[in-house]
Amino acid sequence: MRIGTSNHRLLATTFLVGLGAVAAWSSLSGVAPGDVSLVPCPVHALTGVPCPGCGMTRACVAAARGDFTAAWTLHPFALLLIPLAVAVAASPAWTRAAWARTPRALRGTATGAALAAAIGLWLTRAL
Repeated sequence: MRIGTSNHRLLATTFLVGLGAVAAWSSLSGVAPGDVSLVPCPVHALTGVPCPGCGMTRACVAAARGDFTAAWTLHPFALLLIPLAVAVAASPAWTRAAWARTPRALRGTATGAALAAAIGLWLTRAL
């Protein structure tokens, strides 16, 4: 096991357990995922403009509750984040090895595309 792999597993597992707890609380209390507000966004609070991650918590809760349409509407990246967290929690060494086996050009393209998508989504929502 490489250094850092256990940290990634712990972070992913903590995220998934916390997400499950909040989703269960939301379901039991009747609070809609769109009304969940755990961590206020400092960027939005200071500027009034949503940051690129605004809506991610609510989207993850909606996805965990099975409401994928609401999750997509709140923040489509949640539908990528949760499976990634599951993969890292289940096998961080495998996910690291799979990324390392991916050709460098494809990794760069994927990273650039994800960054462009995040900026595009942010600009679409901010304007």
